Amino acid sequence: MPAIRPAGEIVAELSERRCKPAGVSRKARETLAAGLPPDLLSLVDDLGGQEIAGDFMLLDLSQVLRETAERDHPMIELGKTWWVFGTSGTGDAWLLRRTEHGSQVAFLDHDQGCDALPLEMGLDFAQWLQLADLMAQVEQPEQGIADSANADNIARELNRLSEGLSGRYPYRLDV
Repeated sequence: MPAIRPAGEIVAELSERRCKPAGVSRKARETLAAGLPPDLLSLVDDLGGQEIAGDFMLLDLSQVLRETAERDHPMIELGKTWWVFGTSGTGDAWLLRRTEHGSQVAFLDHDQGCDALPLEMGLDFAQWLQLADLMAQVEQPEQGIADSANADNIARELNRLSEGLSGRYPYRLDV
């Protein structure tokens, strides 16, 4: 049955299967360092460029810069306040911003166009990794949302990760 796993366990697993980090210039790294928490910057540098689940592609640093620059969303100050650190299989974006206490994750629905506003998920980066891992478990044929009882269990796990997350989660969980 799908369940939330510790973030450290997920990071260790991603580290084992990671590719060579993409090189970025010192200036690009400094630009990213101004907007991302330092511990997160090195983690994305180490683990980026991997699909964790179908709607959870963790970008490497060069992809973060490119995705952030290429999306036209003037209302949310991409590259200043928010950074695209992940994408979905359908073109949606996972956004991250630095806060006093670390990081904050939001979802950006590409279907809403350039006026789209971030849907704050109530997650930090480590919790996003846990969410991505949970959805990877759900995508396994033997674990998926086969019935309403399993969908209810997944909703409970989401809410265990962050209160009310099952209501904010941007994709359908039902059968």
